[in-house]
Amino acid sequence: MKKGLALALGASGVLLLAWGISLDQSVVGKYRFYAVSAGYMLGAAAVLSGARRRTSMLLAPLVLGYLLVAYTFYVRARFPDNLIFRPSGYVTLWHVLMGNTIALTAYEPRPSLTVQHQEVMRARYPAIDMHFHLGSLVNVDADALVKAMDAAGIAKVVNLDGLPGDLAKFRREFHDKYPDRFVMFARLDLTRLFATADGIEKEAAALERAVRSGAAGLKVTKELGLKLRDGAGQLVAIDDPRLDPIWTAAGDLGVPVLLHVVDPTPFFDPVDRFNERYVELKQFPEWSYYGPAFPRKEPLLAQRENLLQRHPSTIIIGAHLGQNPDNLAYTGKLLDRYPNYYVDIAAVLPELGRQPFTAREFFVKYQDRILFASDGGFGLGGRRWPVERFFRTYFVFLETRNEYFEYPLWGIQKQGDWRIYGLDLPDDVLQKIYYRNAAHILRLDP
Repeated sequence: MKKGLALALGASGVLLLAWGISLDQSVVGKYRFYAVSAGYMLGAAAVLSGARRRTSMLLAPLVLGYLLVAYTFYVRARFPDNLIFRPSGYVTLWHVLMGNTIALTAYEPRPSLTVQHQEVMRARYPAIDMHFHLGSLVNVDADALVKAMDAAGIAKVVNLDGLPGDLAKFRREFHDKYPDRFVMFARLDLTRLFATADGIEKEAAALERAVRSGAAGLKVTKELGLKLRDGAGQLVAIDDPRLDPIWTAAGDLGVPVLLHVVDPTPFFDPVDRFNERYVELKQFPEWSYYGPAFPRKEPLLAQRENLLQRHPSTIIIGAHLGQNPDNLAYTGKLLDRYPNYYVDIAAVLPELGRQPFTAREFFVKYQDRILFASDGGFGLGGRRWPVERFFRTYFVFLETRNEYFEYPLWGIQKQGDWRIYGLDLPDDVLQKIYYRNAAHILRLDP
């Protein structure tokens, strides 16, 4: 009986240990941690339960010592920034306990800088927000949103939450109440593309039906390239030729494709003390794409460029400045090479606003290809960030020379502890970015 229990515990421990080690820590790190820990403990229980009392007393220190050594190596590999197994960590821990230093999460500096800030209550010209998520709004209905839009000078918002059920819902709750204020984009249902042999053709047909019903464009999410797999379990590339019917259909229908590929560069880097978005990635660990489970950012950008080259008749909008706001020289080269490529400025003010001289030159040079966009929806409507304040922060960035002010959703999304600076763009540039470029793409009346 005793021997059987020991064998059962030992076998369970080995299986758990093998399974835990095999898991990809970048995807299911916490389950890997639990499985390996449980495997070690079951192994120890098996040794101790199968031994005689005197033997177990001799084996216990050896088993516990082995577990400690093995566990130490595992924790050091799993948590490279831990303090417990770093000799210098105890010094750091002592300084924290004595109050000589603080944890990073407790650091909340209050700037002493005093500068004059110009307020902007309304956009200088009526603006079209080309990147908005009605599905992310909480306690903000159509009436409240339109009231805020009127106060801030937003003429229209483009809703990107356009899966079949959502498209009908938001058309009914927003567009039908205010048809001149809301533009609807359909969204590509990635889950259906490879569910059946004709899934791609069905999605192309669904896009055509959506456009005939009033959809003005197509939104494609970053799961394409990062997570989407076909029926054989293979990662689907952004430029996969099998998807050509989708891009061709959009071009033939004359509607733009707002394409969100990849994410900020730090999301592909190790989440360690060198990562400038460390706090944000610790708060949202699922946003990290570092590790063998995901491709690197560079090949994904190359795939997008192949797509731009292969479909010159399809207008493609790079969401979030193509996710390259930290490398405007590269973004400029894409805009130079591909006349069908545009970019929006949704949620990239943190990156743009800390390089105001470079960003201003970029905006002036590519004034015909940049679209005003906010990525609004998430976090809006509360006392900290009412909808009006959210929009106005964008206007301050574009229209003034204000220095060192908070980027949109500061304190809600911890993109960085820095502040931003305004661009003070010329009137003719503002007109294009706020309205004319979007009106051209969406084929709106002048």
